[in-house]
Amino acid sequence: ELDNGLELKKISTHEGQTPEEDRQTWSNGWEFLMSCIAMSIGLGNVWRFPFTAYENGGGAFLIPYIIVLFVVGKPFYYLEMIMGQFTSRSSVKMWSAVPALRGVGWAQMFCMISVGTYYCSLMSVTAIYLLGSFSTELPWAHCNEEWGENCVDSGKSEVSINSSMNVGDVRSSAELYFS
Repeated sequence: ELDNGLELKKISTHEGQTPEEDRQTWSNGWEFLMSCIAMSIGLGNVWRFPFTAYENGGGAFLIPYIIVLFVVGKPFYYLEMIMGQFTSRSSVKMWSAVPALRGVGWAQMFCMISVGTYYCSLMSVTAIYLLGSFSTELPWAHCNEEWGENCVDSGKSEVSINSSMNVGDVRSSAELYFS
């Protein structure tokens, strides 16, 4: 049984195999489908896709996006799943079936590690801001002394600027907190 409650059944593919060589399968087709969807839809889809679609023409962007998704993206996704299922190996080792493409698995692993570190740092910053928002007074609503005298409280509805301040140098407390 996996940590998230999903159950894998062990079946023997060939007579005489040792228990280490037994293959595991999904106990339910829906569990497999949902795990594939969970692996396909990540932070980048939720975070960057609306901006990318807006910058590239809005609804008109969706037509070429969906075409490329079904002509290129999904076939390669299924190819990788089928190769992994057929070879019973990791993405690094399965590409050794074609010696000319042996580096593809290592490139995939390097890309996933790079994306993983990027997303982990982004999610940790998000968690810090989320935890800060649970305080009774938001930490970015008022200026701290170390932010200097050009700071203006974000929590005030009316702001008075000192005559010695240059209006171009004034920054809100929220802007200084998040930078």
